[in-house]
Amino acid sequence: MAPFQWILLSGLAPAPLIGLLAAVQVERGRRYGEMLAAASLPGGLLALFLLVGLSDDSWERGDFVAGVAASLEEVVANAQLSDSEQLESLIELTLRLLPGMAYVSMLFVAVLGYQVAQRIGERIGLSLPAAPPMRRWRLWESFIWALIAALAGLLVGAGMVRDLAVNVALVLGLLFAVQGLALIRHLLWRLGVQRFLVVLVYALLAFTSGLSLMFLALLGLGDTWFDWRRIGHRQDEPPPDDGRPDQEIDT
Repeated sequence: MAPFQWILLSGLAPAPLIGLLAAVQVERGRRYGEMLAAASLPGGLLALFLLVGLSDDSWERGDFVAGVAASLEEVVANAQLSDSEQLESLIELTLRLLPGMAYVSMLFVAVLGYQVAQRIGERIGLSLPAAPPMRRWRLWESFIWALIAALAGLLVGAGMVRDLAVNVALVLGLLFAVQGLALIRHLLWRLGVQRFLVVLVYALLAFTSGLSLMFLALLGLGDTWFDWRRIGHRQDEPPPDDGRPDQEIDT
């Protein structure tokens, strides 16, 4: 199976384990963020397995290179890459980012699975801790230091250390982009923007995904430092918490 297809399906195979870990955390009275952190452990283990398994001297690397090349056939045809070195660079980049993409895939399964569990729980009379709205989502502040460490690893690291830093930066960059999206959602809610305009904003962000991801990540980083959601908050809602582990806000 091609690696891109495998990434999408890899989060479904351990879904029962992800659900079990989430259920244990809910039973212990953990907060939503702590529950997601525990439920994403299978994704972390898979990412580490891929990180080691796809190293330069691993026996699995040859099979993955062939699979990635097959997955990229259409992309290469559309990009009209005539230089074989460009294709090799693209394959190498894909292999390096594969662990982070696999982790994000499983994290998405955990988030989506909990949302589905909440809907089913409402129908059968089972109460689960409600996830706060998207506009209040915030990463723990300590994650900024993990991002700084990853960027330092990119500058001075080599080999597997550099690969680990690349994937940590990828995952955290995407998470900060989600925080930036949550900030935009908060601003739209505070301004009372109508629903169809909100959908239009989301469509614009999706259409310009390349630039918008970078913009949202920078916006999320800025929100971590300056906490823009505290400025001019509504009187009918308490200001957002500071994101510490005992006060985190999650979606």
